[in-house]
Amino acid sequence: MAEWRGGRTTLELIVDELQRPEHVDASFDRRVMVRVRRLYAQRRSRGWWRVTSRISHHPAWAAALAAGVVAIATLGMLRGRPQRAAGSVPLEPVQFVLVAPTAHSVAVVGDFNDWGLNDSALVAANHEGVWSVTAPVPAGVHRYAFVVNGKQWVADPSAPRSAGDDFGMPSSALVVEDSTK
Repeated sequence: MAEWRGGRTTLELIVDELQRPEHVDASFDRRVMVRVRRLYAQRRSRGWWRVTSRISHHPAWAAALAAGVVAIATLGMLRGRPQRAAGSVPLEPVQFVLVAPTAHSVAVVGDFNDWGLNDSALVAANHEGVWSVTAPVPAGVHRYAFVVNGKQWVADPSAPRSAGDDFGMPSSALVVEDSTK
């Protein structure tokens, strides 16, 4: 195994990085608690059945509701992924690690963050050439890649390649299991 800075191997640097405790900012806790409270409030309010019984007596309201459902379904198909109710898929912390000693910047993009559109790319922190970031990712099967120096897409060398390349670029497969099940 190749020696690295200070006589440490790449594997030792990766192990050290994976063993570091992750500190999540206060806004993450706040966002999670807002979702939990919203789910709890939705489950406690059992009045939704009353609305449906009133709609069934008014055909105009039923037609408007049907048109709304069709519009939402159409928008969901146009987006390319199914619509999910807020909070229906649990978020699990996932740590992404890439060894890139000559890189100036590394970001993680994937289907879980709209491939970094609108500045949603996860920016990794550099620790002696070992770049890492931990992010909440919804449970399920995902595809992702690292973007090195803002332009070079790199598949994760420690993960399986995804079946199809996204945007003509290499990507890796990721399975996130629901820890509550």
